[in-house]
Amino acid sequence: MAAVSVVFVTDAVAVAALDDVGRFLLLGTAVLASAWFAGTGPALAATILGAALGWVGISREPPTTTAVATHLALFVVQGLLLTAVVSELRSARRSAERQTRIAQAARRDGEAANRMKDEFLATVSHELRTPLNAVLGWVHLLRTGKLDRDMSTRGLETIERNVRLQAQLTGDLLEVSKALTGELHLESQPTTLGEAARQAVSAVEPAARAKNVSLEVAIPEAAVVVLGDPVRLRQIVWHLLSNAIKFTERGGAVTLLVSVEGNEAVVKVTDSGPGIDPSFLPRIFDHFTQADASLTRVSGGLGVGLALVRQLVQLHGGSIEARNRADGAGAVFAVRLPAQPSTLLASESRRQVSTAGPFAADSLQGLRVLVVDHDVEARELLRTILLQRGAEVQTAGSAADALDSDRGGRIPALALTTLGRSDPRLGQLIAEVHRDLPKPVEPVLLIAEIARLAAHNRGRARGVK
Repeated sequence: MAAVSVVFVTDAVAVAALDDVGRFLLLGTAVLASAWFAGTGPALAATILGAALGWVGISREPPTTTAVATHLALFVVQGLLLTAVVSELRSARRSAERQTRIAQAARRDGEAANRMKDEFLATVSHELRTPLNAVLGWVHLLRTGKLDRDMSTRGLETIERNVRLQAQLTGDLLEVSKALTGELHLESQPTTLGEAARQAVSAVEPAARAKNVSLEVAIPEAAVVVLGDPVRLRQIVWHLLSNAIKFTERGGAVTLLVSVEGNEAVVKVTDSGPGIDPSFLPRIFDHFTQADASLTRVSGGLGVGLALVRQLVQLHGGSIEARNRADGAGAVFAVRLPAQPSTLLASESRRQVSTAGPFAADSLQGLRVLVVDHDVEARELLRTILLQRGAEVQTAGSAADALDSDRGGRIPALALTTLGRSDPRLGQLIAEVHRDLPKPVEPVLLIAEIARLAAHNRGRARGVK
């Protein structure tokens, strides 16, 4: 509007310098400038003001009223068209700027994701190589035959501990992958939280002894019953204890407390470590995050354990929280699950039927077993384990070899990896995969599961007869 006013002031001062055509060209330019720099509203206002001031000029020049009126009409049309065109241009410019910002943000996110991926792969490589270094070193020393009994025992314990650590790392990665793809499922049943805690404590005791960390366990004698997957519950407590031991200095203490608070079963793990950085607390349960992600950090890990714990706790209908101790000397992790009446556990126990059958847990005498594995060393290991328990073992390197073996009929199966289920050729041979046992598998657990499966199959056969 200021530009329009300037045009009319100029016209009034220099009457002879501007004719009607020049005046309306200047007015059109003023409307265009208003639309470009100020927007649609000011441009429309400039058009209206220019038309109004021009109409006032018509009243002072009656002889030219018709010509000026025509010029005013054309000016109004021109102003509206210019305003519409400039409005579209401004909108296109804003859209382009917005798309540019989105593209820049996406590029930054992509670059950050690539950096995170590279850092994570470097961390995975480092964490997987670290236990292998200890294993290979002690294997070399043991092969020399120069170690005494105590050192040999220590070496074997170190090898076992590091192999279990590597198995746990790869297992965590697979579990997180299942959680992210929605394939992580529970086999819920009434179970005691105290028993899961005791088993987890037994599993972490070697690591605690190696680091000289004392474990203080408080589990009530009365059963704390929850509805959940016993294996997953043990996994939850194990992760929390392992995390506490990892961040506790030598000579420190880790406390495990199982209790019932109102309608909730509670597991609390407290350590005497340095605590959690307050700025990291909001992200402590995020996937692939660590307070110190550098390769020179004191404590190892992939940053997936606590994320997996939260996922498992939520699948059980519970919650988990992390905080620092009030005295600042350590961290506290508290898991809360819906408590169940103890009568639920009693009724479940009455429904359970023993499946031990005619096979003892340490004997497979007279049982015929077919081992299918593409890896020669894995087949040889399983064959040796089963032969030592009295089984008749036949091996096959592929599904085709298994089908060519003279078995006859369809047989029940245990899967040491779930990938076996996807092979359609194996589906022609096996009746059903009764349980998945992730590699590496404990020989004792493998023997017990084979015996249980054989007893179950024989019992079902007797039922059919």
